[in-house]
Amino acid sequence: MRIPEAFIFDMDGVLVDSEPIHYEIEKILFQKLGINVSEALHHTYLGTSNDFMYSDLKKRFNLTESVSDLLMIDELFRYEYFNNLEAISINEGVISLLKEIKKSGYKLAVATSSSPAIANILLNRCEVFSYFDAIVTTNEAGKSKPAPDVYILAAQIIGVKPSGCIVFEDSPNGLKAAKEAEMYCVAIQSNSGFVKELLNADILIRNFKEITFAELIEKFSISNKFLK
Repeated sequence: MRIPEAFIFDMDGVLVDSEPIHYEIEKILFQKLGINVSEALHHTYLGTSNDFMYSDLKKRFNLTESVSDLLMIDELFRYEYFNNLEAISINEGVISLLKEIKKSGYKLAVATSSSPAIANILLNRCEVFSYFDAIVTTNEAGKSKPAPDVYILAAQIIGVKPSGCIVFEDSPNGLKAAKEAEMYCVAIQSNSGFVKELLNADILIRNFKEITFAELIEKFSISNKFLK
């Protein structure tokens, strides 16, 4: 019987209910830059890194600021915004699942498009930082999701093969990254507009209450997708 070796979580929207906050922050920053970013375009950036987003926005809107300057402005504003929030919510069911995984001796990692500083704030404020063996960002990996680099790097750091990893994602870009890394992917349908784009996931759930740790192990074990 096949068993997983590690569990890798996306952060925003999966571990932490922070996607709506990021979205509002970006709308404020777009307004400050004097650009009108449509809802459709804004949604395409979900799950990607700020480097990817601002490189694309600079080309589309002929922004005079350099990408590095845009990233610095964003990081300072986003850091202060999150740091001043009274409360940041962990998604329901996450803590109990993390406890079961940790108790069972599996490796745990975060693979996020947020910066290291933002990841540290959110994971510490939600009191889940200590559960993870590694926190890996797309900054460190060198490429944004949907490229698989951040997931491949996370697997390397915790010392497991990609095909032994169960990934939790909530965005189409994140799902593409996980599948490209040849990892088993559980998609969290936190945004109803993404349902069709998440159908390629191995499992599709609306929240963590819909699946148990035992069911995850069983479903992964009977999947022969990565067996040679």
